[in-house]
Amino acid sequence: MKKNAEKDNLRQKIMDAAWELFYEKGYENTTVNDIIKRAGTSKGGFYYYFKAKDELLNSLYSIFDREYEKFYATMDKSLNCLLQLQLLGQYVSFFIEGNVSPEFLSAVYKSQLSSQTQENYLSPDRYYIKLVKKIIAEGQERGEIRDDISIDVLAHHVLVIERGIFIDWCVQAGSFSLGYFGAQSFEFYSEFLKPQNKSS
Repeated sequence: MKKNAEKDNLRQKIMDAAWELFYEKGYENTTVNDIIKRAGTSKGGFYYYFKAKDELLNSLYSIFDREYEKFYATMDKSLNCLLQLQLLGQYVSFFIEGNVSPEFLSAVYKSQLSSQTQENYLSPDRYYIKLVKKIIAEGQERGEIRDDISIDVLAHHVLVIERGIFIDWCVQAGSFSLGYFGAQSFEFYSEFLKPQNKSS
């Protein structure tokens, strides 16, 4: 058990080191050797967990999700589910703006486009995606979110709009406040999520 814990700890140390370096130096300017040095490990230690820098990049979704899970744990679950989605979206936008450079985030999206897979960031098993679906499901049960469209479809709309804003932020090299714009954008699609008037 202790050996497994040490292995998990080393993997996390490598990921945390990469996260710091990608933010400080940019993804392209960070080498595997830089990561090894920051993590205090060896090449063997790095390659035991990751075949290449790209594979490491694609594993960093867990750091995003770790922060989102902490935030959700503090949220008042009695709040209207639309408000919960809004608060979550605001936190995500401000977290990314404060902790991820546009170049770093661009590298994440480039990696996803080149692999053409739904691994990691886009995986339906990812914590963040499951959380959005969970809030929508609870909102439908409470009558706070429309139930004439499936949870999966509604979640897809929310995530695509959010991703579009993030990509625009990358394209514009972070020239606008992602946190502020992300928060404001919710107003545009919240009407779509609200229960529909069935009497009309």
